Amino acid sequence: MPDLSTRTSRRRLPRDRRIRWARVARGRAVGYRNAEESTRAGSWYVRLYKGSDSGDYWREVLGAADDHAPANGVDILDYRQAVAKASEWAPGQVTKPEALTVREAAAHYLDWFEQHCKSLGQTQALVDAHILPKLGSQRVADLTAPVLRRWHEQLAKSPARVRGGGKRKLETEDHHRARRVSANNGLKTLKALLNRAVVDGLAEPSAAWSKVKPFRGVDRARHRFLETEDLRRLLNSAPKAFRNVVEAAVHTGARYGELCALEVRDFSHDSRAILFAKTKSSAPRHVHLSDEGMAFFEELTAGRKGTARMLLRADGEPWGKNHQSRPMREACEAVGIDPPIVFHELRHTYASLYLMSGGSLVSLAKQLGHTTTRMVEKHYGHLADQWRQEEAAKHAPKLGRRKGRLSRLRARR
Repeated sequence: MPDLSTRTSRRRLPRDRRIRWARVARGRAVGYRNAEESTRAGSWYVRLYKGSDSGDYWREVLGAADDHAPANGVDILDYRQAVAKASEWAPGQVTKPEALTVREAAAHYLDWFEQHCKSLGQTQALVDAHILPKLGSQRVADLTAPVLRRWHEQLAKSPARVRGGGKRKLETEDHHRARRVSANNGLKTLKALLNRAVVDGLAEPSAAWSKVKPFRGVDRARHRFLETEDLRRLLNSAPKAFRNVVEAAVHTGARYGELCALEVRDFSHDSRAILFAKTKSSAPRHVHLSDEGMAFFEELTAGRKGTARMLLRADGEPWGKNHQSRPMREACEAVGIDPPIVFHELRHTYASLYLMSGGSLVSLAKQLGHTTTRMVEKHYGHLADQWRQEEAAKHAPKLGRRKGRLSRLRARR
């Protein structure tokens, strides 16, 4: 059983977002989950066994830990106070809506998020960095549109954090655009956690946060993609094990994490498709393959056990988180792709080449796992427009009209 009783012992726990439980009584435990960053406070939880009929547990957030701020017995608790609250807690006993703080709402949302969504670590880091420092101690009932609007605007003006604890100055227009994008992401997450508190009966509905609107026209980032020739050079320069991962991405448009989770049996020769069972949206999808994609996956899976991981490193171990970063950088440097692309840009490459060769936005959206075409239209629609222009020039009706002799004059400035 982990020692949760002191700040020092909790500081030694791995920062993997797992809840560590300590038994309080039979069927009852107090839990602690640390924050993604050492400068942020962890959270206390209670767990209560529902009984042998269901075999399940009730679980509820108790408050923040006193990792950095003194305990106040209300929303910031030391170990003794957390144990006392856990000992007294009963199902249905929740914080009164008028007393709920943003910190408590955030902890409740992250607990729900862990059960229903992916990328918990990224969301936790956003909450810790952008929401809790300024708004954590405020009561949800006291939030007003001016307060939230000021927080949103200040977030957009703050320098971006960089590794090592420093901050990057806002020197270019692209830096300012990126900070507004980050501010919008913070606002979106704040609204999500407040709305979750309302849905679960922890807070009263309010129009305050719906009145605060995101910055418009700032999320149109330029997506890099490789031309076919650069893609061939990249594949030729990559070591065999990593080349398989890159080529799998190019044939499917899948994310790195989705590729890492593939098993040999996920390839179907009969349906000419790959099944991605573990996806970002949690919804499985089939990606249909070209002739080259079929040939690649047939060779990759031939004679192998169905439950084996499809893509393996040179040492025979599965690819894991961040394992792709270094080989991608080295392969790009070897063939002069400067700056090096990141792995996710292979997804952009797949989408871009798919459209430029005549594929439709509807079919691309399904291949990428989007339920509508909104995202592909937003990021790749201009490529489809370019292809339509070329197709119109080739295939629109021709009546034998000769090109006129008039030349268009440029307007004076």
